[in-house]
Amino acid sequence: MTPKTIKIGPSKMDLQINYDNGTTLVMPSAFLRLFSPSAENKNNLNSNDLKKFNGTSINKVEAVGNYAIRVHFSDGHNTGIFSWEYLFSLGNKLKGQ
Repeated sequence: MTPKTIKIGPSKMDLQINYDNGTTLVMPSAFLRLFSPSAENKNNLNSNDLKKFNGTSINKVEAVGNYAIRVHFSDGHNTGIFSWEYLFSLGNKLKGQ
């Protein structure tokens, strides 16, 4: 599902994603950092240790074509490309916790 809007929260500690159907996802920066879909981050993908990235904020979000975003985190990580599908699945994962 393609987001209608994506913006960094005022504290830079979350990403707010709105969809046309009225769904809004608010994803903490530590959660996004933990599940960043990059080769260098693959060891974290099976972890649930959010404490590892507590305090990591979002510096910038940039579009990648019409299908994804790249998130620049305060710890220097910026190689994960979050597709629309992956972001939506992360939002559902977060709701299930």
